[in-house]
Amino acid sequence: MEAEAVPEQAAAPRKLKVFRFLAFALVPGLFTAFIAFTLFRTAPPETLVGEKMPEFSLEQLGSGGRLTSADLEGKAVVVNFWASWCVPCVEEAPDLQAAYDKYAEQDVVILGVNVQDSEKDAQAFVDKFNVTYPVVRDPNLTLYKKFGVRGLPETFFVDKDGVFVGIGSGREVGQQGTTKTLGAIDPVLLESQIKTILSEEDGN
Repeated sequence: MEAEAVPEQAAAPRKLKVFRFLAFALVPGLFTAFIAFTLFRTAPPETLVGEKMPEFSLEQLGSGGRLTSADLEGKAVVVNFWASWCVPCVEEAPDLQAAYDKYAEQDVVILGVNVQDSEKDAQAFVDKFNVTYPVVRDPNLTLYKKFGVRGLPETFFVDKDGVFVGIGSGREVGQQGTTKTLGAIDPVLLESQIKTILSEEDGN
């Protein structure tokens, strides 16, 4: 006896049930995997901690001279990657300048590294916020890549021996083109990291 054919009207509900099952079973799993992957990609590059800061030689904004890693030897350095179009960079600029004003005499240098920006816009930003700490331009993203920067702004703390001791940035808050936008650094974290570096130096 031949198998009885399933009417087309009866097959349709079965297909619908299968699609519903796949939707409820797979979509949440894919969403969870996406979130996990995103968090992984945006996790701070903690592997830098304990490593030496890479050597560099970059042009200083406005002066035409160059600043090298050798010029920073023996100083605690707060390296801040930024761009003029980055809203959180605007938010944290006064805090970075205030930290420089407060700790410059204790051999603490705030170093701004301008990326993905025009020289004109970068200079306008520096003038607007009365930035007096050194700022260099990294047009080819050479230092940006060596540091493993995740997005803008991002701040790295280096002790007087030239060793990474911490990374400070806010959570991801958006995206500008292909560049992630991270939250402005917490001024409390900024100061506590600087104090930690100085207290460790005093302890030695």
